[in-house]
Amino acid sequence: MTAPITTGAVAPRPSYRIWWILGWGVLAAFFAVAAVALPWAEVVAALAGAKWHWVALAVLIWLAEWPLWILQWVLLAPRQHRPGFVRMAQVTGLCGTANASVPMAGVVASVGFLIVRGRMPASAAASLYAVDQLQTGIAKVAILALATVLLPVPDWLRTGLLSLAGAVLLFTVALLGAAHGGQWLRRLGLGLGERAARLVRLVADVVDHLEAMRRPVLGLATTVLALAKKGMEVVAVLAVQVAVGIEPSLAAAVLVVAALGLTTMAPISPGHFGVYEATVILCYQYLGVPLPLATAAAFIQHGVTFAVSFVMVGYLAWALPRGDRDGRQDGPSAP
Repeated sequence: MTAPITTGAVAPRPSYRIWWILGWGVLAAFFAVAAVALPWAEVVAALAGAKWHWVALAVLIWLAEWPLWILQWVLLAPRQHRPGFVRMAQVTGLCGTANASVPMAGVVASVGFLIVRGRMPASAAASLYAVDQLQTGIAKVAILALATVLLPVPDWLRTGLLSLAGAVLLFTVALLGAAHGGQWLRRLGLGLGERAARLVRLVADVVDHLEAMRRPVLGLATTVLALAKKGMEVVAVLAVQVAVGIEPSLAAAVLVVAALGLTTMAPISPGHFGVYEATVILCYQYLGVPLPLATAAAFIQHGVTFAVSFVMVGYLAWALPRGDRDGRQDGPSAP
């Protein structure tokens, strides 16, 4: 057996310093503008008058998205490396808390948690995350398209829809083509040097694990779960509208979720602070909602998402030590 090639060189770690500087700069700019532009007395009054039982309902609705996420990832995992539902709950909980606090590390963190906590090979984790991102993109395109049907949306949102739809289409074609190319890649690697051949074999393993792209029923089922997750977000936004006294509007809720799907794609600020609030406020202002109510809705809605992440943290604090101690956290895999 040929021994693996090792060197003393240490791969450089990616630096996130520029992201932190940019993120905190955006956050500081938002608070500076908010300090002088928002009618704080009226905003505080709107927050004080909020119906907090509706806020609690919004938390429960948003939390109901979590089991859909777990099931989607269980089904997307290659069958021979599929974690049980309980272990995948831990993986998604870790991903959710990481994305809520440090979104600029989301890709690395998600794949890392699938490998370390999900006990999946790197190739299987990468394939799962790739298909998940494709289906997330499809759900975002769907909600953006629905927003354009329900409302005369701003030009920037329409442009975002066309750009995202084009990117999703290209990504879909690429994954569909790659999903059937594992054997071709392995034959290609036979004529290459050792390092290049190892890299080609790794890529071949990744595309071999793209089962959802080769099985239409599985791909459709997991895409429906991705769409259902967006639907839960819309319902939660409706609950927030009732909580702050905005007349409930399905079109407004769809617009808010659609716009957030675009503006939070880039990990600009920690926890999307500033960007999230500004997006929600601008959407409601575009629809003629008074600024104090729009601001209260933005703060409460973002707070709801953080409350969900705190529930995940609580679950992880209970489940991780228990699972490590008794070794029984793996339930039966999905068929």
